[in-house]
Amino acid sequence: MTQIPQWLNTLTGRNLLREEVRQVRRALDTVFGDQLVQVGVWGEAGLFRRLARTRRAAVFGRERLPGVDAVSAPDALALTSDSIDAVLLPHTLELADDPHAVLREVDRVLRADGHLVVLGFNPWGWWGLRHVLTRSGFPPGSQRMIADGRLCDWLRLLDFRVHHASFYYFVPPLLRGAAPRQARHAVRPEESGPLPGVSALGRMAEHMTPALRLARRVPAFAGCYVLVARKQTCTMTPIRPAWRRRPALVGGVVNPTTRNVA
Repeated sequence: MTQIPQWLNTLTGRNLLREEVRQVRRALDTVFGDQLVQVGVWGEAGLFRRLARTRRAAVFGRERLPGVDAVSAPDALALTSDSIDAVLLPHTLELADDPHAVLREVDRVLRADGHLVVLGFNPWGWWGLRHVLTRSGFPPGSQRMIADGRLCDWLRLLDFRVHHASFYYFVPPLLRGAAPRQARHAVRPEESGPLPGVSALGRMAEHMTPALRLARRVPAFAGCYVLVARKQTCTMTPIRPAWRRRPALVGGVVNPTTRNVA
């Protein structure tokens, strides 16, 4: 499995990464604690790690790459159970051989009330349609697209509560040429504007008709979604069966019942 898809070096891919920096920053803005772990590499290894509000952050990848802190399979993390405050999955489920196994592993390592942030492609939008019509899959390297509703169902089975889900990146699924030389540097979290070379898209957006502006709010036109969930813990209070309860004492004398009255 390729860790960093080459298409992310296109204008479309680099602009997507900048949009996802904004989405992850917003999702992690209220996530605190001791440790955040990013499972899987998307773009530069340290792209999202710098957005963490936790005391420490680490990136786990399949290969030893610059910025990867630990080499580990996403479904067999070298982490102690119940030890992590937050986990970020940037399109990791779509690239994984077994997304269910990845989610079970996330559930294992997360502490009680820990947060999970997932970035995914929208299979019901035009990116999803392009994925179905392209024989080798789209975008290149994606094995599948998982709908946000299906992901919510999977998380509920693992006792997660979904707090937030929204769609973003209303751009057609067209891979424009390689990014210009001045745009090939690492995407920085503090940068939020469009990449050089995509000004034409910006000019189009400025002159969008009201109908097109409304279309940007329709999930079917969104290429991706971000989902934030929290691990729930249910504390069960054991209740002693009625037949094992001892009769209450009043002044040292057993309360009368129908049996002892008779």
